Amino acid sequence: MTGSGNFTPGRFKLCVALPVLACLALAAGCGPGRPAVTPASSPAPAGLRQKIVTLARHLVGLPYHYGGTDIDGFDCSGLVHYVFHCFGLELPRTARNQARLAGRVKLRRARPGDLLAFRLSSGWHTAILVAKNRFVHAPGKGRRLELVKLNDWWSRRLKAVIDVIDR
Repeated sequence: MTGSGNFTPGRFKLCVALPVLACLALAAGCGPGRPAVTPASSPAPAGLRQKIVTLARHLVGLPYHYGGTDIDGFDCSGLVHYVFHCFGLELPRTARNQARLAGRVKLRRARPGDLLAFRLSSGWHTAILVAKNRFVHAPGKGRRLELVKLNDWWSRRLKAVIDVIDR
């Protein structure tokens, strides 16, 4: 594209992606006035895990923003809170409180859609498991949401895998 010089592939990708994200969020019921919580005792709707994984994957590339809770920017717990909220599951807002949730499972029993809680030198960090040994998280200042491998570095810091869907 010539002329204005304002075109960048990243900006174009974001302009195309934001309407798609907005549609996903609205279709998921993620908007103002969303009724609250799916009680822990009721069975999870069919396909809920896949919907959580799909939304989390679609958010990859959005900016990190400390305290962020929407598509303008997320911090780690804001990302987790937002994705689960979109499907009627209310979780605590902070990573520390998310890490304390009931429903812990062993890593070998982890399923896509489970919450991962890590203990880093800076404090608690949470993420969403989207595949075996892969998760989406908000890594920190100056970075964007990313899909990463649960490698040795992350595994040593993993303190909890929490099934918040079927708990």
